[in-house]
Amino acid sequence: MEQQQPQRKKTFEPLEKAKLAMKLVNNPDFEREIDEYVSGKGYDEHSVNYFKNQIAIQQKLQAEGGKLLDTSGQIVSMVIGALADSWQNTVAKNNKQNP
Repeated sequence: MEQQQPQRKKTFEPLEKAKLAMKLVNNPDFEREIDEYVSGKGYDEHSVNYFKNQIAIQQKLQAEGGKLLDTSGQIVSMVIGALADSWQNTVAKNNKQNP
């Protein structure tokens, strides 16, 4: 009696993932898009879920990076404002002392 070999599932190749990721990184509906892409193609479920997780992490990093950039801009603006106020106060004080 001949034993049947289990069918080996495909995993995402790096180039394939990179091409797909470029389309999905800003797509909030990325999981559905991935499911449609792999549907009926025999991909390993673990590699598909891992790829979904990678895209989710990338989207979170982009969102958090944007918040950090905005916060950094606000901090720089506050520091520059404080330095300008300090400089104006110093100039005003020097003008009062040396008329």
